[in-house]
Amino acid sequence: MSGSLRRSVALGALLVQILIAGCGYRIVGIGGQLPGGITRVEVPVFENRTARTDVGRVLTEDFINQLLGAAKLRLAASDESQATIQGVITGYKTEPITFDSKQKPLVNRLTILMDVSLVARADNRLLFNEKAVSAYYDYSVKTDLQENDRLEEEALRSTSKLLSQKLVSLMLEGF
Repeated sequence: MSGSLRRSVALGALLVQILIAGCGYRIVGIGGQLPGGITRVEVPVFENRTARTDVGRVLTEDFINQLLGAAKLRLAASDESQATIQGVITGYKTEPITFDSKQKPLVNRLTILMDVSLVARADNRLLFNEKAVSAYYDYSVKTDLQENDRLEEEALRSTSKLLSQKLVSLMLEGF
C-alpha cells in the first residue's frame, strides 16, 4: 500500500470517529451508575427461600463481582452506604429437558429465580425493583451420582453468573 493511500485510509478512519462522536452515539454500560446516583452501596447476603443451602452465598458473591466490575461504586457498611441492594432467591429448580428413547433423562435444566431491589438508606425510598428475574443453564445427566452432583454444582455457578449479569444490566441500564 502506498504512503498516500495509507494516509487517506487513516484520515478516513479519523473522520468516521469524529462524525460518530458528534452524532450523539455513545457506548453504554461502561462506568454505569445505579439509579439515584448511588455510589456507596451495601449488599447483604441474598435471602434464600429455596432448599439449596449455598445458593444465596454463591449468587451474592457473583452479583457483587459483576456489579463492581460494571459500575463506579464501592461497597460500604450499612452506616456508610447510601442504599442497600436486597435480593431474595425465590426459586431453584432442576428438571430434565431431554430424554433418550427409553425416557431416561439426558439433559437437565437448572433455573434460578429471584427478586431484587435497591432501597435508599436516607428515606427508605425504592429506587429499583424487579421481580421474578430468572436465568437457566443446561447440563448433562450422568449415571454416576457424584458426577451428577458435580455437574449440578457447575450449573449453579454458571447460572449464578448469568443471573448476576442480567441483574446488574437491569439495574444499570434500566432494561
